[in-house]
Amino acid sequence: MRLTFLTQVLLALLSFVSALLVAVVAGVLSHEAGAPVPGAVLYGGGAFVGWMSLCVSVLTALGLFGQHRSRD
Repeated sequence: MRLTFLTQVLLALLSFVSALLVAVVAGVLSHEAGAPVPGAVLYGGGAFVGWMSLCVSVLTALGLFGQHRSRD
């Protein structure tokens, strides 16, 4: 299935927003568990990178992201 560039951008944006939500929740939970603020920010950043990597990997494996369109 070939997706348009706009659809791929929307999938990337959805991945970014979901990773941001996961990062905020992970950081807040880490802070509530007793971590200092810098530690909670680093924990949230790690969660962001992990979730974003997972999203991009799954979308690429499904063939929905990262396709190069040929000019036919």
